[in-house]
Amino acid sequence: MKSTFLLFLFVSLFFVESYAQDQLASYNRAKTLIGYGNYKEAMDLLRPYLDETQFGELSNYATYHFAHAAFLNSQYALSKATLMPLLEKKAWKRIDDANYLMALIHFEEGNNSEALNTILQITDPAIITEADNASFKYLKEASLSYMVGNIKKYESNRGFLFALKTQLESQTVMSSNDRSVYNQIKDVKLDPLDNTHERTLRVKNNGVLDVAIVLPFNYTGGKGVSNIGAGNFIFDLYQGIDFAIKGAVKEGVQLNVKTFDTERNPSKINSIFADPFFDQVDLIIGPLYPEETDVVAKFAQKNQIPFINPLSNVDDKLDAYEFAYLFRPSISSISEGVFEYSRKFIQGKRIAIGYSNSTRDEQLAKKMVSDATKYGFQIVANQEITDRNIRTFFTDLNLRSGNATAKADIIIILSDDPNVASPTFGLLESISGNTPVMVMDTWLFFNFANFEMLQNQNFHFISNNTIRFASSQVEEFREAFFEENQIYPSLNAHLGYELMNWVTTTINSSKGFDFRKNLNEIGRSEGRISYGLDFRNSRNNKFVPILKLENGILEEK
Repeated sequence: MKSTFLLFLFVSLFFVESYAQDQLASYNRAKTLIGYGNYKEAMDLLRPYLDETQFGELSNYATYHFAHAAFLNSQYALSKATLMPLLEKKAWKRIDDANYLMALIHFEEGNNSEALNTILQITDPAIITEADNASFKYLKEASLSYMVGNIKKYESNRGFLFALKTQLESQTVMSSNDRSVYNQIKDVKLDPLDNTHERTLRVKNNGVLDVAIVLPFNYTGGKGVSNIGAGNFIFDLYQGIDFAIKGAVKEGVQLNVKTFDTERNPSKINSIFADPFFDQVDLIIGPLYPEETDVVAKFAQKNQIPFINPLSNVDDKLDAYEFAYLFRPSISSISEGVFEYSRKFIQGKRIAIGYSNSTRDEQLAKKMVSDATKYGFQIVANQEITDRNIRTFFTDLNLRSGNATAKADIIIILSDDPNVASPTFGLLESISGNTPVMVMDTWLFFNFANFEMLQNQNFHFISNNTIRFASSQVEEFREAFFEENQIYPSLNAHLGYELMNWVTTTINSSKGFDFRKNLNEIGRSEGRISYGLDFRNSRNNKFVPILKLENGILEEK
């Protein structure tokens, strides 16, 4: 929440011309560090400048930035104590910024009235808009009686009125007084935040696409390339990305890529963002793990840089962060794809779900249960499965050879575990039933399963950016990759290759560097080596075909 409402504060780069550049070096460095999230280091650099006798007017700006850094570091008491002397200087030219920061401090401390009273002192229209939006976010769950009782006092604050309006609209029944209040404010709207001052988009005179790869290469510990062992799935992903980079450069794409290892350490990421390369970055590939995502998301949001999680399906960050993307389908998109296919191509409405204990599978099962009624389906079973209980799961569904009384019309197994896949495959190999079984496309890569040999082709594969292995493009990629690396690409190498090709064909000197705009204009497209991608009005790949083996070839309907 803090990062959302400090957009205006982040870019208040106050310039004092009366000091030589060498005297201002640490001061300017401190402001830069605040932008990178290194708040404690920034505060240490700012402390000497707080001395008004030595630095005069500059000390006022240093005081503000110190209080700002303390606030961002959740040191609210320190921030307030630092800011108070500055607020007493009513004539200071940036007093509205200081009042806005103080209001945010009060909001964070739960002192809503103090915050709103402070906002009343702001006169700058741009900062008032910021304060209105902040008021709404902090007050949308405040006590309704408090809001109604203070409407006269804060009627000039549109964020307050919009929060009250939102609360009243959520009421099942309104009292006559509430109805009267609602009629007074029902047309209140908030002005959108003007983010143009936050990060002026670069005019790319050289037409170069600048990409930062921020991934946890040493996700198990260690530093440097010497610790990256065989089978490192991040390195596999990077090999595919790097292969696509070389191909794009050969095709004439102007590309500048730098790679950073987060070491799966969130604190390391802040030091990564101190690299000057991030002043010009157009797009970030990474990170991967949730604890890293929050750090990158705040930086990306503040600087309006799209960042892409290359492997995850978990979409709980998409709503919170405007510039967050998933290269693969989100949990919501997968659920929608499964139900749309089932409704069109499978008879019966009874669904049994078995899921692993991974975050993705648990959340996906929960989402499917939630969506089932909307699509006209009934959930008859929904349970966690392991290699120990998978046979019991099928037995309970009465799925036996020749039995026409199965309790489910569709079975969905959400697991990438080969120890779950193996007994499932063996069981279905031994029975003559034709109940459709949907599984993730990773099952296609298990070396124990020959799906073509099944008597009944009842496996359906849920696409997760599935590679189109029968295509000439895949064969060309695999052979060229082998020629360079003396090994065929892994699944993650295929995904990395597809990811980077998608990036370089979406933003470049000919199409421009507005990632969101270009995705909407491109719409659904064929992947270089996958079945397709669709990011229209979406921040994940919403194209989720369900694939089935037909004459040894994966086909989509």
